[in-house]
Amino acid sequence: MSFTSLFKKGEDRLLEQILQYYLTLESCYDNLQKYLLEIKAGNGSDETYKIISDLEKKADENHEKLAESIASGSFFSYIRDDFLQLLEKMDYVADYSKDVAKIFKEYNIEPVSIQYLFDKTQFTDFTAAIKETLTSFEDVLRSVKKSPPNALLVKVKNVEGNEEKADYIKDKVQISIHNNCKDLPVLDVITLRDIVNLLDNVADSAEDSSDIIIQLIAKGYK
Repeated sequence: MSFTSLFKKGEDRLLEQILQYYLTLESCYDNLQKYLLEIKAGNGSDETYKIISDLEKKADENHEKLAESIASGSFFSYIRDDFLQLLEKMDYVADYSKDVAKIFKEYNIEPVSIQYLFDKTQFTDFTAAIKETLTSFEDVLRSVKKSPPNALLVKVKNVEGNEEKADYIKDKVQISIHNNCKDLPVLDVITLRDIVNLLDNVADSAEDSSDIIIQLIAKGYK
């Protein structure tokens, strides 16, 4: 029996809308990765930044509409609050992605600091691990409509594993920045550490969202 076998038809449609909402959030991060490559090459484009900003705005609008539908409609019975919490956790993917892009766009980070971040630390591996975490949670959302709880829990564990990998690499990046701060402008060191922490929140958002799926299973959707 699938996780959604007890859902009503309207709830099933709403689950598909939640998936589409998450894909918008994930696209925001994908475009951030593109923007980071541009920054590395020294030509971060206003066009890519605008795409990130527009996607974050679209995600906020979709979040509001979905929350209103869940709160005001006869959806999900006693697990309604869990789904509202799920939307809230997921939304951070776009929020923090835009925050990182905004720092690179508006803060005057020295080229030497940017070069150090990309070439002398595991920053690129870190951003890739975050993407793996986001993709694995996408797999969870896609599987909600067809997988039994045991299979779904395996996919949730995959999200957790990818988030732990991202967290491990994050620590390596932070250590590299800290240990070489004497060679970089002080304000840049602070800014780079902030960027890494904001990106870590993107991975945490996916992992926190997967925890809510566990809550839903525990509440009897077996």
